[in-house]
Amino acid sequence: MDGMQAVVSSKDLESAAELAKSEKLQAKLQRLLREAAEVEVELSRAEGAIQGVPHYSVIESRAHELGQQLSRQVQRRQMNELAASHPPTAKCPGCGTRCELETRQREVNSVDGSIPLQELVGQCPCCRRSFFPAA
Repeated sequence: MDGMQAVVSSKDLESAAELAKSEKLQAKLQRLLREAAEVEVELSRAEGAIQGVPHYSVIESRAHELGQQLSRQVQRRQMNELAASHPPTAKCPGCGTRCELETRQREVNSVDGSIPLQELVGQCPCCRRSFFPAA
């Protein structure tokens, strides 16, 4: 096998591994979504939000709220990972001074409700201003 075949072979293996991982994660997500739906139905009945034969709008409203909760969790997780993976310093966009970054929490109003998010903030001693580095 020459060098080119080894590179192609290696890329094929990586691609196959990524595809297998993606399929496994998709299956896990589907299982967890089914489980969340089952818990929501049980919780709706236990709390008395759904009694007897409810109007469909009640079912839809509860399902929509569950979707919004999931959306807020995903947004929070993605932003936390971005903040955690960023280098500890960044250049000030105004003067280029390298500044230490710190993580701060702030409330963000998304279309799915308020979310406490972690974000990185730099404080430039030269410009005497705060900045938010790009991801």
